[in-house]
Amino acid sequence: MDMMRFNDFYLRLYNGDAKQDGPAILEDFYTLWREAESSGVDAESLHEEAKGVLQRIVAKDLFLLAACEWIGKKGHFKLGKALAHEISIRYLQHPELLKFALSETAEECATTVARRLCALDVPVAVSLGWALSMSEDLPPSQLIANTTAKVTNFLATEHPATCKRLLHAESSPFADSQVAQQLAERLASELDALEALPHLVELQMSSEMRRSFRYLRRRESRAITGRAQGESFLADMFMLSEHFKYSNQVAVEYLNDQQAVETMIPMFTHEMSVELPQTWIADPLLYGHMVAILWKEACQ
Repeated sequence: MDMMRFNDFYLRLYNGDAKQDGPAILEDFYTLWREAESSGVDAESLHEEAKGVLQRIVAKDLFLLAACEWIGKKGHFKLGKALAHEISIRYLQHPELLKFALSETAEECATTVARRLCALDVPVAVSLGWALSMSEDLPPSQLIANTTAKVTNFLATEHPATCKRLLHAESSPFADSQVAQQLAERLASELDALEALPHLVELQMSSEMRRSFRYLRRRESRAITGRAQGESFLADMFMLSEHFKYSNQVAVEYLNDQQAVETMIPMFTHEMSVELPQTWIADPLLYGHMVAILWKEACQ
């Protein structure tokens, strides 16, 4: 199979109108994906070839339509996982919940996607935003209420700190949502109950453990920096850097019109934290069983 055909879809997405041509492009892309799978292309290579198209789909606000078609209606796990990977990269550290326009989406499709987004481990900003958008945009029904309760309970149990942070964001699009307010109150009460528990001195880190932990963090940071410099193809071409143990700047020498120029670049660190699912931390096998049930329940 000619994998270069994925480039045609990228050009169609780049040049075409997302609203007008989006459904046809997504359907053709799904057909091509299935054809590639049937021809024996492994999932990793297929995702790598289609990565540009999937990124373009997320960037052009076609995620809602793609999620409904591929995750909701067709239930294609591998394609849904590839789409979830790209949306996770884009919104991993998003500071607020996403608002989706689901007023024209079928009830069954919206509820199916809501459950399966949790099974695909997309960021909480996406999965919780979808559930709250569904409860606001679609007419009230037993299916909507049950799915919203199921999804919000799952996310509040697995990602309590992230849910609390997103619900209390100043620019949250769900500030007036009753479901969001009830969920925020539940998380606050659970936190108060947790804080009321007695603190065990035996479980606190000793000074030796804290020193060891800081040493491991510094060692990890140096390893990451060294690996990044080693993989940089520009580092050895025209730059010469000197690092000093206790400095907060790095001296960089580069060539400018056949002359060596030295400049100082401030050094800084960047850290990113992600809350892992609580059940996965305690029992990964149980968590895998839970998300598998979430995916299968959507079919029933």
